[in-house]
Amino acid sequence: MHLFAITALSLLFALVCVHGGARVGLVDHPDARKQHQGSVPLTGGAAIFLTLLTGTAVLGIEPFTAQMLVIAGAVFLVGLFDDLRHIDPWLRLGIQYAAGIALATYGGIAIHNVGDLLAVGAIPLALLTVPLTALAVAGLSNAYNMIDGIDGLAASLLALPLLVLLALALKAGHPMAPAVALMLLPIGVFLLFNLGPNTRWWPKMFLGDAGSITLGFLVTAALVYFSQGGNALIRPVTALWLVSVPLMDMLATMGRRLRLRRPLMEADRSHLHHALMDRGLSARQALLCMALYAALAAGLGLALEQIPEYFSMALYFLLFFGHCGFVLRADNRAPEAHLTT
Repeated sequence: MHLFAITALSLLFALVCVHGGARVGLVDHPDARKQHQGSVPLTGGAAIFLTLLTGTAVLGIEPFTAQMLVIAGAVFLVGLFDDLRHIDPWLRLGIQYAAGIALATYGGIAIHNVGDLLAVGAIPLALLTVPLTALAVAGLSNAYNMIDGIDGLAASLLALPLLVLLALALKAGHPMAPAVALMLLPIGVFLLFNLGPNTRWWPKMFLGDAGSITLGFLVTAALVYFSQGGNALIRPVTALWLVSVPLMDMLATMGRRLRLRRPLMEADRSHLHHALMDRGLSARQALLCMALYAALAAGLGLALEQIPEYFSMALYFLLFFGHCGFVLRADNRAPEAHLTT
Protein backbone atom coordinates (compact mmCIF):
# COMPACT_ATOMS: atom_id res chain seq x y z
CA MET A 1 0.00 0.00 0.00
CA HIS A 2 3.02 2.32 -0.25
CA LEU A 3 2.62 3.38 3.41
CA PHE A 4 6.30 4.29 3.78
CA ALA A 5 6.34 6.24 0.51
CA ILE A 6 3.21 8.19 1.44
CA THR A 7 4.64 9.04 4.85
CA ALA A 8 7.96 10.14 3.33
CA LEU A 9 6.15 12.35 0.81
CA SER A 10 4.05 13.83 3.60
CA LEU A 11 7.10 14.76 5.64
CA LEU A 12 8.83 16.26 2.61
CA PHE A 13 5.88 18.43 1.63
CA ALA A 14 5.20 19.41 5.24
CA LEU A 15 8.75 20.72 5.64
CA VAL A 16 8.65 22.53 2.30
CA CYS A 17 5.25 24.11 2.98
CA VAL A 18 5.87 25.15 6.57
CA HIS A 19 9.03 27.03 5.62
CA GLY A 20 7.63 28.23 2.29
CA GLY A 21 4.51 29.62 3.94
CA ALA A 22 6.60 31.73 6.29
CA ARG A 23 8.69 33.03 3.37
CA VAL A 24 5.73 34.13 1.23
CA GLY A 25 3.71 35.55 4.11
CA LEU A 26 0.93 32.94 4.09
CA VAL A 27 0.68 33.02 7.87
CA ASP A 28 -1.90 33.49 10.62
CA HIS A 29 -1.25 36.32 13.06
CA PRO A 30 -2.45 36.31 16.68
CA ASP A 31 -5.28 38.70 17.60
CA ALA A 32 -8.02 39.08 20.23
CA ARG A 33 -9.61 35.76 19.20
CA LYS A 34 -6.48 33.88 18.10
CA GLN A 35 -4.11 33.47 20.99
CA HIS A 36 -1.28 31.46 19.47
CA GLN A 37 2.33 32.60 19.81
CA GLY A 38 3.81 34.38 16.80
CA SER A 39 2.89 34.09 13.13
CA VAL A 40 2.10 30.52 12.07
CA PRO A 41 2.12 29.28 8.43
CA LEU A 42 -1.32 28.37 7.05
CA THR A 43 0.13 25.70 4.78
CA GLY A 44 -0.92 22.41 6.36
CA GLY A 45 -3.64 22.01 3.76
CA ALA A 46 -1.18 22.63 0.95
CA ALA A 47 1.19 19.96 2.29
CA ILE A 48 -1.64 17.42 2.51
CA PHE A 49 -3.07 18.19 -0.92
CA LEU A 50 0.35 18.07 -2.60
CA THR A 51 0.82 14.63 -1.05
CA LEU A 52 -2.53 13.54 -2.50
CA LEU A 53 -1.62 14.74 -5.97
CA THR A 54 1.87 13.22 -5.89
CA GLY A 55 0.63 9.94 -4.46
CA THR A 56 -1.88 9.72 -7.30
CA ALA A 57 0.54 10.72 -10.06
CA VAL A 58 3.76 9.04 -8.89
CA LEU A 59 2.63 6.11 -6.77
CA GLY A 60 -0.35 5.32 -8.99
CA ILE A 61 -2.85 5.29 -6.14
CA GLU A 62 -6.27 5.52 -7.76
CA PRO A 63 -8.73 8.05 -6.26
CA PHE A 64 -12.42 7.15 -5.84
CA THR A 65 -12.94 8.95 -9.16
CA ALA A 66 -10.54 11.14 -11.11
CA GLN A 67 -13.25 13.78 -11.35
CA MET A 68 -13.49 13.94 -7.56
CA LEU A 69 -9.82 14.88 -7.40
CA VAL A 70 -10.34 17.63 -9.99
CA ILE A 71 -13.19 19.10 -7.93
CA ALA A 72 -11.08 18.83 -4.77
CA GLY A 73 -8.38 20.83 -6.57
CA ALA A 74 -10.87 23.61 -7.29
CA VAL A 75 -12.03 23.58 -3.66
CA PHE A 76 -8.40 23.77 -2.52
CA LEU A 77 -7.68 26.81 -4.71
CA VAL A 78 -10.75 28.58 -3.33
CA GLY A 79 -9.58 27.82 0.21
CA LEU A 80 -6.09 29.04 -0.58
CA PHE A 81 -7.50 32.32 -1.91
CA ASP A 82 -9.58 32.59 1.26
CA ASP A 83 -6.43 32.23 3.36
CA LEU A 84 -4.79 35.02 1.38
CA ARG A 85 -7.67 37.48 0.87
CA HIS A 86 -10.66 36.24 2.95
CA ILE A 87 -13.85 35.38 1.07
CA ASP A 88 -17.27 36.35 2.39
CA PRO A 89 -18.47 33.35 4.48
CA TRP A 90 -21.78 33.08 2.63
CA LEU A 91 -20.01 33.12 -0.74
CA ARG A 92 -17.65 30.42 0.52
CA LEU A 93 -20.63 28.34 1.64
CA GLY A 94 -22.20 28.77 -1.81
CA ILE A 95 -18.99 27.59 -3.45
CA GLN A 96 -18.97 24.53 -1.18
CA TYR A 97 -22.55 23.76 -2.21
CA ALA A 98 -21.56 24.09 -5.87
CA ALA A 99 -18.69 21.66 -5.24
CA GLY A 100 -21.24 19.23 -3.83
CA ILE A 101 -23.38 19.54 -6.95
CA ALA A 102 -20.28 18.87 -9.06
CA LEU A 103 -19.40 15.83 -6.93
CA ALA A 104 -22.89 14.35 -7.37
CA THR A 105 -22.95 14.92 -11.13
CA TYR A 106 -19.51 15.25 -12.73
CA GLY A 107 -17.72 13.48 -9.85
CA GLY A 108 -19.94 10.39 -9.87
CA ILE A 109 -20.25 10.21 -6.05
CA ALA A 110 -23.73 10.87 -4.68
CA ILE A 111 -26.19 9.92 -1.96
CA HIS A 112 -28.80 7.82 -3.74
CA ASN A 113 -30.30 6.11 -0.69
CA VAL A 114 -30.38 7.10 3.00
CA GLY A 115 -31.50 3.70 4.28
CA ASP A 116 -34.47 2.70 6.44
CA LEU A 117 -34.70 5.80 8.66
CA LEU A 118 -38.49 5.79 9.05
CA ALA A 119 -39.18 2.06 9.52
CA VAL A 120 -40.82 1.89 6.10
CA GLY A 121 -37.92 0.41 4.13
CA ALA A 122 -34.96 1.95 2.30
CA ILE A 123 -35.60 5.53 1.18
CA PRO A 124 -34.33 6.34 -2.33
CA LEU A 125 -33.69 10.03 -2.93
CA ALA A 126 -34.43 10.22 -6.66
CA LEU A 127 -34.65 13.96 -7.50
CA LEU A 128 -33.19 14.86 -4.09
CA THR A 129 -29.92 13.03 -4.78
CA VAL A 130 -27.99 16.05 -6.07
CA PRO A 131 -29.26 18.71 -3.61
CA LEU A 132 -28.81 16.42 -0.58
CA THR A 133 -25.29 15.44 -1.64
CA ALA A 134 -24.47 19.12 -2.13
CA LEU A 135 -25.91 19.91 1.31
CA ALA A 136 -23.78 17.18 2.88
CA VAL A 137 -20.62 18.56 1.24
CA ALA A 138 -21.35 22.17 2.18
CA GLY A 139 -22.44 21.26 5.69
CA LEU A 140 -19.47 19.08 6.59
CA SER A 141 -16.89 21.29 4.86
CA ASN A 142 -18.22 24.24 6.84
CA ALA A 143 -18.41 22.19 10.05
CA TYR A 144 -14.73 21.22 9.89
CA ASN A 145 -13.79 24.80 9.03
CA MET A 146 -15.76 26.16 11.99
CA ILE A 147 -14.36 23.70 14.53
CA ASP A 148 -10.74 24.44 13.60
CA GLY A 149 -10.19 26.55 16.72
CA ILE A 150 -7.50 24.82 18.77
CA ASP A 151 -4.39 22.89 17.82
CA GLY A 152 -5.06 19.40 16.54
CA LEU A 153 -8.84 19.49 16.78
CA ALA A 154 -10.00 19.71 13.17
CA ALA A 155 -7.26 17.37 11.94
CA SER A 156 -8.05 14.77 14.62
CA LEU A 157 -11.74 14.87 13.80
CA LEU A 158 -10.95 14.61 10.08
CA ALA A 159 -8.68 11.64 10.69
CA LEU A 160 -11.21 9.67 12.76
CA PRO A 161 -13.73 8.75 10.02
CA LEU A 162 -10.88 8.04 7.59
CA LEU A 163 -9.24 5.74 10.14
CA VAL A 164 -12.51 3.84 10.59
CA LEU A 165 -13.04 3.58 6.83
CA LEU A 166 -9.45 2.43 6.29
CA ALA A 167 -9.81 -0.32 8.89
CA LEU A 168 -13.08 -1.50 7.34
CA ALA A 169 -11.67 -1.30 3.81
CA LEU A 170 -8.59 -3.33 4.74
CA LYS A 171 -10.74 -5.93 6.49
CA ALA A 172 -12.99 -6.23 3.44
CA GLY A 173 -10.10 -6.17 0.96
CA HIS A 174 -11.63 -3.14 -0.73
CA PRO A 175 -9.59 -1.84 -3.70
CA MET A 176 -9.99 1.77 -2.54
CA ALA A 177 -8.21 1.21 0.78
CA PRO A 178 -4.98 2.84 -0.57
CA ALA A 179 -6.97 5.97 -1.51
CA VAL A 180 -8.13 6.31 2.10
CA ALA A 181 -4.58 5.80 3.38
CA LEU A 182 -3.38 8.51 0.99
CA MET A 183 -5.77 10.95 2.68
CA LEU A 184 -5.16 9.76 6.24
CA LEU A 185 -1.37 9.55 6.53
CA PRO A 186 -0.65 13.21 5.57
CA ILE A 187 -3.12 14.31 8.24
CA GLY A 188 -1.14 12.31 10.79
CA VAL A 189 2.10 13.96 9.66
CA PHE A 190 0.43 17.39 9.82
CA LEU A 191 -0.54 16.69 13.45
CA LEU A 192 3.14 16.17 14.29
CA PHE A 193 3.79 19.74 13.20
CA ASN A 194 0.57 21.25 14.48
CA LEU A 195 1.01 19.75 17.96
CA GLY A 196 4.81 19.84 17.94
CA PRO A 197 7.27 21.94 19.92
CA ASN A 198 7.25 24.88 17.46
CA THR A 199 11.01 25.21 17.25
CA ARG A 200 13.23 26.38 14.41
CA TRP A 201 13.76 22.80 13.26
CA TRP A 202 10.19 21.61 13.93
CA PRO A 203 7.89 24.61 13.46
CA LYS A 204 4.14 24.74 13.93
CA MET A 205 1.70 25.10 11.06
CA PHE A 206 -2.06 25.37 10.73
CA LEU A 207 -4.45 23.70 8.27
CA GLY A 208 -5.81 27.01 7.02
CA ASP A 209 -9.13 27.25 5.20
CA ALA A 210 -7.54 25.47 2.24
CA GLY A 211 -6.92 22.47 4.48
CA SER A 212 -10.11 22.30 6.54
CA ILE A 213 -12.45 22.93 3.59
CA THR A 214 -10.66 20.61 1.14
CA LEU A 215 -10.35 17.81 3.67
CA GLY A 216 -13.97 18.33 4.68
CA PHE A 217 -14.90 17.84 1.03
CA LEU A 218 -12.76 14.71 0.73
CA VAL A 219 -14.04 13.16 3.97
CA THR A 220 -17.62 13.76 2.83
CA ALA A 221 -16.84 12.15 -0.52
CA ALA A 222 -15.32 9.14 1.27
CA LEU A 223 -18.31 8.73 3.57
CA VAL A 224 -20.74 8.93 0.66
CA TYR A 225 -18.66 6.56 -1.46
CA PHE A 226 -18.44 3.90 1.26
CA SER A 227 -22.10 4.13 2.29
CA GLN A 228 -23.73 3.71 -1.11
CA GLY A 229 -24.33 0.82 -3.50
CA GLY A 230 -21.79 -1.88 -4.15
CA ASN A 231 -18.98 0.05 -2.44
CA ALA A 232 -20.82 0.25 0.89
CA LEU A 233 -18.89 -0.63 4.02
CA ILE A 234 -21.18 1.30 6.39
CA ARG A 235 -24.83 2.31 6.41
CA PRO A 236 -25.69 5.96 5.65
CA VAL A 237 -26.78 6.63 9.25
CA THR A 238 -23.43 5.32 10.51
CA ALA A 239 -21.69 8.00 8.46
CA LEU A 240 -23.43 10.58 10.67
CA TRP A 241 -22.02 8.93 13.79
CA LEU A 242 -18.49 9.14 12.36
CA VAL A 243 -18.77 12.94 12.05
CA SER A 244 -20.90 13.56 15.14
CA VAL A 245 -18.72 16.13 16.87
CA PRO A 246 -18.06 18.62 14.04
CA LEU A 247 -21.61 18.32 12.71
CA MET A 248 -23.30 18.72 16.08
CA ASP A 249 -20.93 21.49 17.09
CA MET A 250 -21.79 23.46 13.96
CA LEU A 251 -25.56 23.04 14.39
CA ALA A 252 -25.46 23.86 18.11
CA THR A 253 -23.30 26.92 17.46
CA MET A 254 -25.63 28.19 14.75
CA GLY A 255 -28.62 27.54 17.01
CA ARG A 256 -27.04 29.65 19.73
CA ARG A 257 -26.32 32.46 17.28
CA LEU A 258 -29.93 32.38 16.08
CA ARG A 259 -31.16 32.58 19.65
CA LEU A 260 -28.96 35.61 20.29
CA ARG A 261 -29.87 37.11 16.88
CA ARG A 262 -26.25 37.19 15.81
CA PRO A 263 -24.94 36.51 12.29
CA LEU A 264 -24.79 32.76 11.64
CA MET A 265 -21.34 32.93 10.05
CA GLU A 266 -19.74 35.32 12.52
CA ALA A 267 -16.81 33.82 14.44
CA ASP A 268 -17.19 33.73 18.23
CA ARG A 269 -16.40 31.59 21.27
CA SER A 270 -19.55 29.47 21.32
CA HIS A 271 -18.07 26.14 20.22
CA LEU A 272 -17.84 23.08 22.45
CA HIS A 273 -14.08 23.42 22.89
CA HIS A 274 -14.60 26.98 24.14
CA ALA A 275 -17.20 25.74 26.63
CA LEU A 276 -14.74 23.14 27.91
CA MET A 277 -11.94 25.69 28.21
CA ASP A 278 -14.27 28.14 30.00
CA ARG A 279 -14.74 25.37 32.57
CA GLY A 280 -11.03 25.33 33.29
CA LEU A 281 -9.60 22.82 30.81
CA SER A 282 -6.46 23.65 28.89
CA ALA A 283 -6.51 23.59 25.09
CA ARG A 284 -4.75 20.22 25.06
CA GLN A 285 -7.20 18.78 27.61
CA ALA A 286 -10.15 20.07 25.57
CA LEU A 287 -8.64 18.41 22.50
CA LEU A 288 -8.35 15.08 24.31
CA CYS A 289 -11.91 15.31 25.63
CA MET A 290 -13.35 16.06 22.20
CA ALA A 291 -11.28 13.38 20.48
CA LEU A 292 -12.49 10.84 23.05
CA TYR A 293 -16.07 12.05 22.62
CA ALA A 294 -15.80 11.67 18.84
CA ALA A 295 -14.23 8.21 19.14
CA LEU A 296 -16.96 7.01 21.52
CA ALA A 297 -19.66 8.34 19.19
CA ALA A 298 -18.03 6.59 16.23
CA GLY A 299 -17.73 3.36 18.20
CA LEU A 300 -21.38 3.55 19.21
CA GLY A 301 -22.42 4.16 15.62
CA LEU A 302 -20.48 1.10 14.44
CA ALA A 303 -22.01 -1.01 17.22
CA LEU A 304 -25.47 0.14 16.13
CA GLU A 305 -24.89 -1.31 12.66
CA GLN A 306 -26.44 -4.48 14.07
CA ILE A 307 -29.81 -2.89 14.82
CA PRO A 308 -32.44 -1.19 12.60
CA GLU A 309 -31.35 2.10 11.07
CA TYR A 310 -34.32 4.05 12.39
CA PHE A 311 -33.34 3.14 15.96
CA SER A 312 -29.77 4.29 15.33
CA MET A 313 -31.12 7.58 13.96
CA ALA A 314 -33.33 8.07 17.02
CA LEU A 315 -30.33 7.61 19.32
CA TYR A 316 -28.37 10.04 17.19
CA PHE A 317 -31.01 12.71 17.75
CA LEU A 318 -30.87 12.05 21.51
CA LEU A 319 -27.12 12.63 21.47
CA PHE A 320 -27.60 15.80 19.45
CA PHE A 321 -30.11 17.22 21.95
CA GLY A 322 -27.75 16.36 24.81
CA HIS A 323 -24.88 18.09 23.00
CA CYS A 324 -26.96 21.23 22.45
CA GLY A 325 -28.13 21.21 26.07
CA PHE A 326 -24.55 21.09 27.38
CA VAL A 327 -23.40 23.94 25.14
CA LEU A 328 -26.38 26.13 26.02
CA ARG A 329 -25.98 25.51 29.76
CA ALA A 330 -22.31 26.42 29.49
CA ASP A 331 -23.29 29.54 27.56
CA ASN A 332 -25.75 30.60 30.27
CA ARG A 333 -23.15 30.11 33.00
CA ALA A 334 -20.44 32.14 31.30
CA PRO A 335 -22.03 34.69 28.94
CA GLU A 336 -19.07 37.03 29.19
CA ALA A 337 -16.81 34.39 27.65
CA HIS A 338 -18.54 34.64 24.28
CA LEU A 339 -18.25 38.35 23.61
CA THR A 340 -15.01 38.09 21.64
CA THR A 341 -15.49 37.96 17.87
